[in-house]
Amino acid sequence: MKNPYEHDWLEDEVCLGRKGQGISLALFLFLLVLPALTLLLPGFRPDPLVPARKSLTDRLAALEKTAKTLPLFERWRRTDQDLVTALVDAGNAKVFVGREGWLYYRPDLEAVTGKGPWHLEPPSVARERSTTNWQPPLPVIEDFAAQLARRNIRLVLVPVPTKAMACREGLGLKSGVSPPLSWTPLANQLAGAGIGFVDLFPVIEARGPDSERFLKQDTHWTPGTMDAAAKAVTKVLAPGSAVPEYETEALVRSSKGDLTGMLATGEAGHSEFPPETAELRMVVSAESGDTSDSDGNLVLLGDSFVNVFDDPSLGFGDPGESTIGAGFASHLSAALGQPIQTIAINGGGATAVREAFAKLSAARLAKVKTVVWVLSSRDLLLPEIPARRAGIEWRPVTLPEPGATPSTPPKTAAPATRELIGTLRERSSIEDPTQTPYTEAVFSTVFEADDGSEHFVFFWAFRNRRLEPASALEPGRRYRLRISSFEENAAANRATRLDDLFRPDLAPAFAESFEAEK
Repeated sequence: MKNPYEHDWLEDEVCLGRKGQGISLALFLFLLVLPALTLLLPGFRPDPLVPARKSLTDRLAALEKTAKTLPLFERWRRTDQDLVTALVDAGNAKVFVGREGWLYYRPDLEAVTGKGPWHLEPPSVARERSTTNWQPPLPVIEDFAAQLARRNIRLVLVPVPTKAMACREGLGLKSGVSPPLSWTPLANQLAGAGIGFVDLFPVIEARGPDSERFLKQDTHWTPGTMDAAAKAVTKVLAPGSAVPEYETEALVRSSKGDLTGMLATGEAGHSEFPPETAELRMVVSAESGDTSDSDGNLVLLGDSFVNVFDDPSLGFGDPGESTIGAGFASHLSAALGQPIQTIAINGGGATAVREAFAKLSAARLAKVKTVVWVLSSRDLLLPEIPARRAGIEWRPVTLPEPGATPSTPPKTAAPATRELIGTLRERSSIEDPTQTPYTEAVFSTVFEADDGSEHFVFFWAFRNRRLEPASALEPGRRYRLRISSFEENAAANRATRLDDLFRPDLAPAFAESFEAEK
């Protein structure tokens, strides 16, 4: 059979001359070499990225990640983000752009629509690879409460509803609050384990419009909602008592919000999302005494919901300010009329704060009567896979038994500022600074000194969403460090902790400076 289209191809022939071919080839080659050419300019060189482990797979993954974050590509990506945000209100993998300038953290949305804390992921070869076993949150919380109960310490859990649960209008939904379906069963299970549970949904709903509940461009609550939550916790801790009067000093501050930072827009985005202004209330009354007490009977554990309006790295701080003094801890202390000890770590509400609490001395733990634990509800509600993507990890923490003396004291006593020369044996991995809710983070390392002793040292991983020089530390190399006690560095203590190593047997230190040994 003859092909009826045998001669038709001549009519559709497209020809490209030599000149056109040359131009196309030159343009193609230029685009190939352009990223490499930009590396000749200091302003276009990427921050060094070293894998936590030295396997070939890890190095190739780090190389690929470095290529993706070339400053040239970052500028193009920010420009593209400006366009899609301005034209179609599109966000990115971390941020959802809602109506009228409302921004939402995507893991917060998954906490509302997800499968809940009881869901167990089935075994599958298609799952994301992980080096640690997943621990569901509820058994870990119940175990922690049981350990506290053996010491006659009361645990009061305060899960903070996320913006997606409290501010629905920006999502195009009817105004009101929307507790997830798993909220009531979760509260009942924890109450059945003897854990105090403070439900903040009525408190937030009473705040009125969404703009009074949460910040539009931030994952955190407004100062007014925070103060109302502190008073609600006070009623649980001291029912029937009158809330003491206290004086505050008004501070009008502005912040662009952590969600704007994660959206990573360019210059156009700065005008579309201007800084958000809020009136903070700094506790200044001398009648309630100092709001901080490292020897009292109440310890507050918390994450960034405790640190916001107190930690300048979370926004609302003035240049050079080390603390603001208008956060949840100050308001709770003033409402109770007594100072409290606060252990609050940004992004560490699930595990890091319990690890820090477990490192308190036996004499200090013996004085504690109540532990108030404030954390984001997404830490409780997200199942394994979205929780891992959000950097949430639950690890069991063992407290020393009442009256027991440690059989094996930490190998490294909390050091004063001193010099350490050793070989870096292990280090934690560092995530992309542009994809986290926090602008600052520290990461853990283990050094082996010449005498064979091990030292658990934290370094700055990134600040202002830019990698620090310590992020390029290489396992196997020798370094000279100036280290001090980790607890003495307030900024590092509040920062997000990137800790894959988990060495409770070693007292943590902080590296003030370092240099490679030749």
